[in-house]
Amino acid sequence: MYSRYFTPGQRLQVNTLCEDKLPARRESMNVLFTNYELDHFDVAIPHTWPAKEGSPFPEGRPLEIISERYGLWLKSTASFHSQPSDKVIRLRMNNDLCIFHHRPQLRVETSVGLRYSAQRGNLPAFHRQWRQQISKLTTTATALTAPTFAHGQVNLSASGIRMPIQTAVQKNDLCLLMLALNEASEPICTLTEVIWTAPRAEGEGTIAGMQFLNILNQDQQQIEQFVNQRQSKNAGTTI
Repeated sequence: MYSRYFTPGQRLQVNTLCEDKLPARRESMNVLFTNYELDHFDVAIPHTWPAKEGSPFPEGRPLEIISERYGLWLKSTASFHSQPSDKVIRLRMNNDLCIFHHRPQLRVETSVGLRYSAQRGNLPAFHRQWRQQISKLTTTATALTAPTFAHGQVNLSASGIRMPIQTAVQKNDLCLLMLALNEASEPICTLTEVIWTAPRAEGEGTIAGMQFLNILNQDQQQIEQFVNQRQSKNAGTTI
């Protein structure tokens, strides 16, 4: 079943749906399929995850595997099996592969407050930083945790963002990103991965397309609501 739809080098998104001492959230990792044998997937991690750091996925947590092949969107569930090396993870598949309809997220051009830190690799460190920041934001008064934001023109959806970035970045680089949708909203913190880059048409720097990997459910819903409101407002002013 799986061998029909998955080939070496195919990109997969592995989602962990977490509910523990932190608010409900999704933590994700983009990996590359390498092999399927005896109900197990071996996947390669573009960013090294040293085995000494422990499992990249919470033990016992169900995982969701998302991919695209032949124009079809594929979904299956799995669980963490083992980590043969710093670059390879083995997943135990549940043999429940299904094809689903992918609905593209609404996007909007808008101005938001931005603050980010980007670098290559070191995925475990970024996961720790994101969880620490989320814990700080959810347990401390906003006035004490909100940083200073620089406003930028972005293209925003509930699944990712296209934004100007001054730091030199490449595809697959990681970025700890904080957003302020407006002056009244609390900061949103998300761990993102750079999917593509392009030179800015005007001025120095780069335009980067980023996918949200780790994000609180409530923050993703807030972004979705913000985008929907902006879409409705723009539609209402169209001549």
